[in-house]
Amino acid sequence: MRHFHVLLLAAITVLSSASHSTEVFDYADIAYSRQNTDFAGFGDSSSGTLKASVSALDRLHARARYNAGNVKLPANNAQQDSWTVLGLGAHYPLSNQTAIFLGSDHNELELQNGSTERGWYHHIGVRHEFSGGWQLGFEIGESDVLFRDTTFLIETVYKVARQIGVSATVRDYDDLDLTEYEVGLRWFFRD
Repeated sequence: MRHFHVLLLAAITVLSSASHSTEVFDYADIAYSRQNTDFAGFGDSSSGTLKASVSALDRLHARARYNAGNVKLPANNAQQDSWTVLGLGAHYPLSNQTAIFLGSDHNELELQNGSTERGWYHHIGVRHEFSGGWQLGFEIGESDVLFRDTTFLIETVYKVARQIGVSATVRDYDDLDLTEYEVGLRWFFRD
């Protein structure tokens, strides 16, 4: 949790001096996550998730994700206590509505047995803003934390008000056979 507080302070500092960029990279999100594992003997689990992203210098962004819960991971028969992700990336607008992005995230996975696993997640993706308040994002990446795996992510957001949206995310780990379903409330802190 200490890392999350450091990230929050860093995000506030960057926000105060950041130049305007596309709002799809400037948000805070709180969500409920449900994990489904396809391996026999592993039931579903749930957790709470905090996510944030902030852009700077028109083409760069920092992002964070904190997942607290009892997620069961078939790799090494491990059980998560918390998972902290801090990353940096770059994005490039293809149009006023579409941007491509890439980045690297450092992961710190705290397990219930007291051990900590660290590793990297490198990713590339695209985000698009539709008319009518809809946003859609796709991401693919390679993770090397406790297990090496390819991850696919699909995220949609519907803005119910000018700066408030409802988010839904599906994150799938290919070899791990773990799928995470996430529903959240998103605050866009820039127009």
